[in-house]
Amino acid sequence: MYCDGCGTPFSAGTQYCSSCGKHLMAAPASQAAPGATVAKRVSPAADGRVRRNLNIVAALWLASGVLRLLEVGGLMIFRRLVFQSGWGWMGPGRWPFGGAFGGNPILLGGLLSAGAIMVVFGAAYLLLAWGLLERQPWARLLGIVLAFLALLRFPLGTALGIYTLWVLLPENSQREYDALADVSGPIKTAGYGA
Repeated sequence: MYCDGCGTPFSAGTQYCSSCGKHLMAAPASQAAPGATVAKRVSPAADGRVRRNLNIVAALWLASGVLRLLEVGGLMIFRRLVFQSGWGWMGPGRWPFGGAFGGNPILLGGLLSAGAIMVVFGAAYLLLAWGLLERQPWARLLGIVLAFLALLRFPLGTALGIYTLWVLLPENSQREYDALADVSGPIKTAGYGA
């Protein structure tokens, strides 16, 4: 059997073309002549949106994760310069909001909490980028969740969230991503297998 979109051969039971991503459906055996194959487009399920944009989405999430972790590094440098005695911009032990550097635990705790949240999201972005590049089955769902959360970070996070949702959210995209991730196939293991 051959794909009617690009001419790539495929075997019986294949749902999507491995070359162009087109949804394939072989004709029932009773209708097909012996030796003849028919590939028919059933729905616009595989318009190729995921296949064409998945690497771009993964690269953007990778860049966002790296930038997020760089922000954490900047926050740590800021904390060190402002809150450590001897490095304070108001002189040792002086803080404009009252008390010594350690005397304002609300501000210091807020910086630490913001840094911890940024580390968690940065790591999640890097994990998502890896999962999308490796076509892991769980990466689509993680991408949708992180995309909805990224909508709150205007303007770049909003743009990334909208683009990610446009690629991964539709039902057609789910079928196409599942075919790319080979969800129905054998379980992927690291170096093990028959």
